[in-house]
Amino acid sequence: MRRSLALAALVVTLPAVAGAQGVRDAAVIVAPHSAQYTFGSGSAERTVSQSSIPIVIVLPFSERFTMDVATAFANSDFITNGGSVSKVSGLTDTQVRANFSVGSDLVVFTVGLNVPTGQYTISNDQLAVAGQVGNDFLGYPVPSMGNGFAGTGGIAFARAMGSWNLGAGASFRKSAEFSAFEQPSGDFRFAPADEIRLRLGLDRPVGDGEVALGVSYSAFGEDVADTTTYSSGDRITVTGTWSFPVRNASAFISAWNLFRLAGQQYGGDAPAENIANVNAGFSFDVGRVLIQPNVETRLWQVDGARAGQLVNLGTRARIGAGAFSFYPAAGYTLGKIYDDAGASEDLTGYRFSLTIRFH
Repeated sequence: MRRSLALAALVVTLPAVAGAQGVRDAAVIVAPHSAQYTFGSGSAERTVSQSSIPIVIVLPFSERFTMDVATAFANSDFITNGGSVSKVSGLTDTQVRANFSVGSDLVVFTVGLNVPTGQYTISNDQLAVAGQVGNDFLGYPVPSMGNGFAGTGGIAFARAMGSWNLGAGASFRKSAEFSAFEQPSGDFRFAPADEIRLRLGLDRPVGDGEVALGVSYSAFGEDVADTTTYSSGDRITVTGTWSFPVRNASAFISAWNLFRLAGQQYGGDAPAENIANVNAGFSFDVGRVLIQPNVETRLWQVDGARAGQLVNLGTRARIGAGAFSFYPAAGYTLGKIYDDAGASEDLTGYRFSLTIRFH
């Protein structure tokens, strides 16, 4: 699965780079996360669970130069009839990124490396669980253990335009060939397609609140699997957020839509796919603790036919304690998954996470 990035992060992160003062402002973020989904019932019931511990180190060397290093340990398990039938566990790839800002308009140059520290070669008995956690609709925290060596270069800028703040960026990603699957006849080689990504973000105050909009277009070349070349389809992501005060609380409505154009996959066609998501909630303080209950709904279509729907009920919190900040979150999922014939099966699940930031 190719990761899709929230476009609002473009506008949010650029000022954060400018505010960095030095290494004394370094931060360490640890975010243990557990997610589990159960499909169907009776003898057809199957469960896919994942526990992960992402770790991020942010190093702001100066106001203009910052680096971050991110990796994770993850364990994913596919269970049927009460027993594990497919499991993958270990360290993921490591991402190293450097940002350098110049000029009064806050132009930021980014260079990133994906270092293949994870298990990027999947054995036959791990195929089932690897295919499940890479699903865009469910959004497991670690969709892939490894993708081989890759490099990314990009440029972005942000500036005020009247009452609007504008952020725009472009990036290019080049990936090296790696051994993706183990086969009796030898490893199956795979070279991911080159990717060009264009991003645009806008935000402005509206009354006592704020509106933020974003759009991203990712264009891909051809993947090379063994001796076969194919293009899995370009992607368009649109995001929007509106936050506003309500008495002694703050409310928000956010939405995103991921559209993947039709393409090919290894062994056949990849029809167009669309995932739409709407999330609403509000924030309020209880003493020094910020509480944020929310409800989220998501619809999935493949080639124009419904493929899934779900509702997430959750709550998040923010707790400050000296140099530490804690962000616990929990959620419960109800929904349905549809096959090509339109038959459905129930979907239930949960998520727990605890993000810990030391700064």
